Amino acid sequence: MASTITLQRTVNLASIFTRLAPNTGVGGFTNEPALSNGDWVRQFILAPPFAWRWNRATTTFNTIVGTQDYQISLANFGWLEKATLKDPNGNYHELQVMLNLGEESTQNLPVSIAPRLDDDAGNITFRLMPVPDVVYTVALSYQKAAVSFSALTDLWSPIPDYLSYLINQGFLAKTYEYLDDQRFVPTMQMFMRQVIAANEGLKDSQIDLFLSERINSMREMQSQLGNSQSARQARGAF
Repeated sequence: MASTITLQRTVNLASIFTRLAPNTGVGGFTNEPALSNGDWVRQFILAPPFAWRWNRATTTFNTIVGTQDYQISLANFGWLEKATLKDPNGNYHELQVMLNLGEESTQNLPVSIAPRLDDDAGNITFRLMPVPDVVYTVALSYQKAAVSFSALTDLWSPIPDYLSYLINQGFLAKTYEYLDDQRFVPTMQMFMRQVIAANEGLKDSQIDLFLSERINSMREMQSQLGNSQSARQARGAF
């Protein structure tokens, strides 16, 4: 399902909850902080560990005997989700996806792969380990990178319309953060839980790890927000 919702529509909705507090043109900067807040929300939704069928792409390449690194042109590459290797006999082997791999000289059936280099020109270098001993076909399944907003008329693509509630919740949370509003922490917590609930592919261990890290971050933010609000109340008392 294509996206038809613009950033402007999301900004308009958030302004209703904040009594029309300005979300664009703040400090004389065109369309800020709306553009940056929109970028944050989309980047969060599309970042690992969240994998979506509507943001998935695939490609393949053939290995070369004795060659460990392979530069592939993938201008929209975000992060590697899955990788499978097919041997000359037609058998498939799932590769373990790693963040990085060292150099290797031993040639054998590869068991690991890492997207270890990005030249900022749309080319990603993948490294296999061990080094391929015969010609294999490697199939990559990856999540596409989030693009940045350049105008309020830009769409929330590739996020489909049926997930607009995630967009609205996340953008509202960032708006509350910008306004130093006490509703920021519970709204952000709700956004994170909704993203997790909407992503059916997460394992329990991934959810636990993600939530524990984010809850600690939220507690720290809440503490800082509480200190800021106490300071404002103290100033108002004099």
